[in-house]
Amino acid sequence: MSDGITIHQAALADVPDLVRLRRMMFEAMGFDDLAHLAVADAAAAAYFAEAIPARRFHGWLAVTSTGVAVGSGGAVVDQHPPGPSNPSGQIGYIMSVVTAPRYRRRGIARRIMQVILKWLAEQGFQWVTLHTTEMGRPLYEELGFADSNEMRLRLR
Repeated sequence: MSDGITIHQAALADVPDLVRLRRMMFEAMGFDDLAHLAVADAAAAAYFAEAIPARRFHGWLAVTSTGVAVGSGGAVVDQHPPGPSNPSGQIGYIMSVVTAPRYRRRGIARRIMQVILKWLAEQGFQWVTLHTTEMGRPLYEELGFADSNEMRLRLR
């Protein structure tokens, strides 16, 4: 890319960057309990280390020309029972889209999203979902995402 930022699919060697950027996302969302963040970091590292080679998590990193990961995003497959509007029952779930503060407003998250959406389309997914913050909402709306009828209940 002309700005020196490239997007590549995450591999096992990228787990520390995925964890670091995911934590940055949670901190930007207001999570500030260091103990809980440390537990989440360790759990995410274990998850990525197992899920990347098993192909249950597909991640992408935006990397500067000097090799610093400054953005990320990922997708997992949610398997639901098949239905009339989704015969495979598979729904791509996009998560952990984040850009380091210094690099925001340069189109990095958009580029990551375009790569993820292209990959999901190539895999044959008909539906894609995500959860967003208010900061991310305008980008996702521009990409065609719309509010749905999802509801949530916290059990603990």
